[in-house]
Amino acid sequence: MSDVFAMSGNTPNYSGMLFNKGNTKTPFSTMIGSKRKYTNHTEFVTGQEFETAEGSQPEISESASLTAPDASVIKREQKTNVTQIFQESVGISYGKMSNMGTLNGLNVAGQQANPISEEDFQVAAKMAKIGQDIEYTFINGVYQKSTGDTVANKSRGLLEAITSNVISAGGKSLSFLLVCEALKSIQESNGDITNIVLGLDSTSRLQLNADAVANGLTIVESGRDINGIMVDKVLTPLGTVYLKDLKYLPAGTTVFFDPFIMAPVEQMVPGKGNFFIEELAKVGAGTKKQIFGQIGLDHGPEWYSAKITGLSTAMPTNKDMARRVFSIPETEATIAELGKLTVTSLAGTNTGDTKITVAPELTSGNAYKYKVAANPTIPAYDASCTTGYTTWDGKADITAATGQKIVVVEVDSNNKAKKAGMATVTSKTE
Repeated sequence: MSDVFAMSGNTPNYSGMLFNKGNTKTPFSTMIGSKRKYTNHTEFVTGQEFETAEGSQPEISESASLTAPDASVIKREQKTNVTQIFQESVGISYGKMSNMGTLNGLNVAGQQANPISEEDFQVAAKMAKIGQDIEYTFINGVYQKSTGDTVANKSRGLLEAITSNVISAGGKSLSFLLVCEALKSIQESNGDITNIVLGLDSTSRLQLNADAVANGLTIVESGRDINGIMVDKVLTPLGTVYLKDLKYLPAGTTVFFDPFIMAPVEQMVPGKGNFFIEELAKVGAGTKKQIFGQIGLDHGPEWYSAKITGLSTAMPTNKDMARRVFSIPETEATIAELGKLTVTSLAGTNTGDTKITVAPELTSGNAYKYKVAANPTIPAYDASCTTGYTTWDGKADITAATGQKIVVVEVDSNNKAKKAGMATVTSKTE
């Protein structure tokens, strides 16, 4: 695309306050910016990772201790990312520079152009765009390492980096249970959840707030300041989690991260620094300047972070915001215990067959169906009854040997156990 210079005709002068309709907030980049790093190489280290064995109790006799165990090594793996180029240009004609006193539109005596310098405005606007590009890249960046001068380096973003602690919500709304599941996955990966921030969008925040209201919990506003960014906080059974809206998260996705282990990594140009502005060669009555910088994300160990994908993108309703009151019948106080079916084993009339009678009897009008299996254990409530079970119409004989146990399970339309009974084949007619 050819250069477009700011001139008197395409960028007229106006008065009054300036309001930016675009986004200027970069909370993620700002939160991780307190420990900025520098490199003189496009590829930089995000850390070394190694894993030790789980703890166990050794059994070493005094005699055995006289011989040292065989030597072994703990292997390390070095993780890296790359910086990438961010570049913008601005061009201003000399005519525009000398014509800042001419106002367009409604003019009121004594007013002057705002901004008073077109070049300063254009540079600031392009720097804001670079800031948004960096914010987007740090969250969504797809890794690419250059293989030549015509191939761009692309920095890996946080979402792509997370591979260990990934939770699929399956279309559910964000809830405190899902938040705790994500925290638990970080803990079980030996990560630290002391300073975890939950990045989310406005829909997920409202879903979490609805769950808080329904369960009598509270989200505390402005609970902490992280490098100048105010964050809210919620208290979970696993600890405190801080909340911050992140604009560039994909719909239905939230991310958990520790800003204190992350940092932007800048690649400086000797004698110029990073994200500097310089004038380019003149070709006419105007000036063209470029802004140039190189930066990448040090996301730290990916197992210190987590993400939830597949969340519902629907806004909560008034019903979701209502306080929930649960009434549990005494007979259903322990959900893990299956309800009982009456199952009786009778001697069959055919060789190898055993008749089973079950109450309530299976009829065409029943909303449930039965599955049977030989010598199983009683399944847990709501457990899947697909493997090892056979659909039974309540009438056909069941092949079983004397001494075998037959379990009959009432299942729902998803083959999940609801009630079960068991009978032992004591005898049969040969």
